[in-house]
Amino acid sequence: MTVGACYDCPRQCGVDRTTRLGFCGCGVAARIAKTVDPFEHEEPCVGTVAAVFFGGCSLKCSYCQNHRISRGAVSEELSDARLAKLFDGTQNRIDLVTPTHFIGAIERALPLCKRGHSFIYNTSGYETIDGVHRAAEFSDVFLADFKYADASLAERFSAAPDYVRTAKAALKEMRRMSDEWTNVDGKPTMKRGLIVRHLVLPGHVDNSIAALDFIAKELGTDTTVSIMSQFTPNGVGEPSARLKKLEYKIVVEHAAKLGLNNGYTQAFESADPSYTPEF
Repeated sequence: MTVGACYDCPRQCGVDRTTRLGFCGCGVAARIAKTVDPFEHEEPCVGTVAAVFFGGCSLKCSYCQNHRISRGAVSEELSDARLAKLFDGTQNRIDLVTPTHFIGAIERALPLCKRGHSFIYNTSGYETIDGVHRAAEFSDVFLADFKYADASLAERFSAAPDYVRTAKAALKEMRRMSDEWTNVDGKPTMKRGLIVRHLVLPGHVDNSIAALDFIAKELGTDTTVSIMSQFTPNGVGEPSARLKKLEYKIVVEHAAKLGLNNGYTQAFESADPSYTPEF
């Protein structure tokens, strides 16, 4: 198979992943670390899903909770046909977890599926505009992180000084997809649209406040936002401290002041290793 130079993510490696590994640490065939079906998200509006965790990552944050798979240590390589078979074997809406660097494999697998599927594109927010357009062709919901509004933090923790401008542009493009809602078993469920997640980092409340300011001003106060307290030191990178209750409280109160009332917060007890998946 010849795929040519890869420019699927903002790293813009330009390598032929049939012969070399990209920044993501992966070749051209999808690598799957784990599938959990059923899986319940912190955002209940997506409903019960089948979570498909891809190996490798185009961002590789120092504090990654799934660092064993984001560094590619735990995953199995699947052909396009086997990936399609995996999709067909699920019972619920499919949640593609960290799919950016395998968007090509997903696109190749979809025509091989024997039935239709509803997909959630669960991304770090570090996407090219072209990647957003391609993902929108097969995804119903964007579940996108907005990790940083501070470029210096993005460089320090994710070696991505361009994260802020790149993610802002990507999120604006994702927001063009109109939110559509329905009821499933009496519960409001997002059929189509955007959910923005923000993980509060210990010692960096200002970053969170700036991130929420951007969401309210540029994406709209009706945006569904998930403010997460589940930061847990991974024992490998920084930050190595734990989030303080006061830090999380300040961020949640700021969201309320901005009018970001459509979304979710977490119980502070979520900052516990038991909430991190086993791989």
